[in-house]
Amino acid sequence: MWSRIKGAAAPAKKSVSNLGLAPRTRLNATISDTRAFATVSLPLAELNAVRRRHGASLNDAVMFVIAGALRRHFAKHGPLPRKSLVAAVPISLRAQGDTAANNRASMTLISLGTHLADPAKRLAHVMAASAAMKSTIGSVKNLLPTDFPSMGVPWLMEALTAVYGRAGMADRIPPVANPVISNVPGPTVPLYMAGAKMLTNYPASIVVHGVALNVTVQTYNDALDVGVMACAQAMPEVAEFAAQIETAFEEFKALPVTTTVPAPAKAPAKATTKVARKVPAAKKPVPKATRKPRANAPTAARAGR
Repeated sequence: MWSRIKGAAAPAKKSVSNLGLAPRTRLNATISDTRAFATVSLPLAELNAVRRRHGASLNDAVMFVIAGALRRHFAKHGPLPRKSLVAAVPISLRAQGDTAANNRASMTLISLGTHLADPAKRLAHVMAASAAMKSTIGSVKNLLPTDFPSMGVPWLMEALTAVYGRAGMADRIPPVANPVISNVPGPTVPLYMAGAKMLTNYPASIVVHGVALNVTVQTYNDALDVGVMACAQAMPEVAEFAAQIETAFEEFKALPVTTTVPAPAKAPAKATTKVARKVPAAKKPVPKATRKPRANAPTAARAGR
């Protein structure tokens, strides 16, 4: 579940739209009755230290790491769409202090920037898409459907899903999203049972027709535990994908910070007590004026008479 939406986010430097259809991939198909599951754990303290250097939230960091793994996976097993993959992201709309026994969750979309080879540009894309999502949800969250208490709705949805799968509609309808990515807050302290410490807490979620991959992450103690669930027919390489998540995390750690820090201003020079002696400028020589002979002056011959 995505973090609680607290209102409009600060405007991003470059806006990214999350609207529009997602590119079709092999994940956007009618799922089979087989599943493939894999897990991976990431160090939470290290992930937080890296994402703070870039001014990113934990949700931004999760999206960036999963996006990097998806780009690597589709670049190898193909084809990698030229258009960015889009993630369906569950979000919590429950206000602080709301303890009502009902569902306060909905679903939104975030562009993952998988079409960008440059990791720095991909991170900026994910952060801008996340900011755009928060801004949009903050203004329309009261209009989103969140709770379905009517009797019979679960059975009705199950019947509609069965009809949807048998008809193969997921293979023909343009996809809205490619994977589901969910971030669930978990306990930040170790748990014990009968004196034995629980080492990991990998979440396992579901896949649906048209979205054959679900990546759920959950914090536990000092780790971020990731559970990858997929339709085994659409994506059997989940163990390889889990390893690609670790590779994408290493890429995140190696990503240089692009924000430039301004250089400190130089301190003004201290005034000295010595007074420089003023050296008089050298006088330029004045050229002597030449005397021109008068017109009526006697010549040398006339003076000799």
